Amino acid sequence: MPTRDTNVHTGQPRTRTEIAAEWVVWHCGELAGVTGPAVLAATVNGWFGLASVAVAAGWITKEVRFRREQQQIRDQRALPPAPADQDTTDDETAGQVTEDAGEGQRDKGVSA
Repeated sequence: MPTRDTNVHTGQPRTRTEIAAEWVVWHCGELAGVTGPAVLAATVNGWFGLASVAVAAGWITKEVRFRREQQQIRDQRALPPAPADQDTTDDETAGQVTEDAGEGQRDKGVSA
């Protein structure tokens, strides 16, 4: 089954040129769908503005869905957090807050 990373016709991985061409075509279509009716609204009849708004709303919806999908993919690929015993090193623990003879002073990591 072909995916976004493979060419539908050949089944081979897509080249950067194919990916860039697809990006340009989609964005030119989106821009034309918004600017075409907007120009008609400005020159012919204001009701064409509704078509421009509808296309813009669809574009926004598509972009929001795409970003959410990409975020889910990134979250799934993220590494799990390291165990608590591996989070700190000796250098990091030197500046942590410690109690000094019940006075509640901070240990700055400097010897006295």
